[in-house]
Formats: sequence, structure tokens, C-alpha cells
Amino acid sequence: MTLLGSEHSLLIRSKFRSVVPVKAQHSCAMRGDSGYRILQLRLQQRRTREQLADQGIMPPLKSPSAFHEQRKSLERAKTEDYLKHKIRSRPERSDLVNMHILQDSAAEGSIQSTQMKLKRARLADDLNEKIALRPGPLELVEKNIIPVDSAVKEAIKGSDSELASPGQHNALILEQ
Repeated sequence: MTLLGSEHSLLIRSKFRSVVPVKAQHSCAMRGDSGYRILQLRLQQRRTREQLADQGIMPPLKSPSAFHEQRKSLERAKTEDYLKHKIRSRPERSDLVNMHILQDSAAEGSIQSTQMKLKRARLADDLNEKIALRPGPLELVEKNIIPVDSAVKEAIKGSDSELASPGQHNALILEQ
């Protein structure tokens, strides 16, 4: 006879009520003690035996428990063999350093973190310096790195020639 989840919880609730004295049930409810209600809720929400069997927590109802235990021990042995194989085929430290998984450092563990911070700060400074020295868009157009229309190129060259002679530029400003 298999019971549905709600039927199962009703059966358990009725058994629970028969075990707990009526005075205790009423005193818990009257005091506002939520322990009784929490217990009832948890009993209603717990998984059925079929669900537990499907998840491998309890042995199935139709198969003998010895078979279930043997199957569990075989699964454990299989997992153990798999883990032993993985440990045996674990890569060496030098391989992990070559793959950049581990750091190649002869420094002590407490010094390694400071060494890494210093290395990162040095890299950040180098990167900031390279960003500051990178060419602007006009220089890239002049060196033909960025392709532009010939009209734009002439306009850029025209503005460069005006900027090249500051005396002429100042004279133009004074005339206006």
C-alpha cells in the first residue's frame, strides 16, 4: 500500500496526535508556542519514501536492503578508484608553473603576497606610462595608420601648417 504525500502526512499527523497528549497539544497552541506548528509543517513537507529511494538515501521498497548496500559499496569503490587515478595522474608542480596555474617563486609564503602586489604595481605603472605616451589620432592619420578621406587629410595638413608657424597664427588673431 503506497500513500500519496498528503495522505502520508495525514497519517503521520494522526499518529503524532495520538502520541502527544491532548493537554500538551492545547497548551502549546494556547501559549503561542510555534514549535508544535513548525513540527507539523516539517512533517507535511518532508519527502516521501519513494523520493528518498530515488535519491539513494533509503533502499527501494521492492529490492532487498542487502542489494542496496552492495550497490552503494560498489559506487563508493568506483568513486574511490576514480579519485586514486586522478591523484596518480596529477601534474607536477613544474608543469603547473609552465601552464601559469602556479606562480614560480622561491620566496616564502608570507613574502609571496607582497611580491605579487609589487609586481602588479610595477605592471600598472608600465601600462600607465605606455598609455600616456601613445600617439594621438592626428599622429596616426599623419603616419597613415588610420585611413581617412583625402579631404580630411588635406584639412589636417592645412591646420598643421597654420599651427607650425606661430607668428602667422598670432598675426591672424591680431588682425581679427
